[in-house]
Amino acid sequence: MTIGHGATSPRQVGLWVELTDEAHGRMVLKLGTSRFECILVPDVENFAARSRYRGPAHTLDRWLAELKRLAIGRRSVTLPFNFSDQCTGWLRVTPTHDGLVDVQAGWSLLGQYDFEASKFLTAGRFLPDFTPVENARIERPLVDIIGAVTACRDELAHRLNPDGATGERNGGDC
Repeated sequence: MTIGHGATSPRQVGLWVELTDEAHGRMVLKLGTSRFECILVPDVENFAARSRYRGPAHTLDRWLAELKRLAIGRRSVTLPFNFSDQCTGWLRVTPTHDGLVDVQAGWSLLGQYDFEASKFLTAGRFLPDFTPVENARIERPLVDIIGAVTACRDELAHRLNPDGATGERNGGDC
């Protein structure tokens, strides 16, 4: 799959979310050669009704907003990829040099019930116990990371909500 004319696919970038069980909404985050269970929807009662939450695509929309802030000078952003009761999986994205960013997967003991679900990105900005996963990192141009997340977001929106999604369908994963 190609993101756009001349663009790099999420697999080539090394960052993608794959829907492994459409019926149950199970996903896997792939970062370089590492694989993680990916739970992009907080398990919080009435969260969808309170925050106009639209499922996994909404979380990826929030990722995109944070990633675009890096282009205007943010030092780093932390993006949730696994909402769990006793810990949360995060991607820490830090600018390195010449438009490149380091994307590092890690965990925090901050569980999904320890912060306001609608403010999960704010919680990620203050993780004193972020513990990186060894060898779970890539360094790529920020523009490629944004393109990869956009393609994954569009694919998930289409696969999980084919009637209301925008963008093209591009196969089994993004």
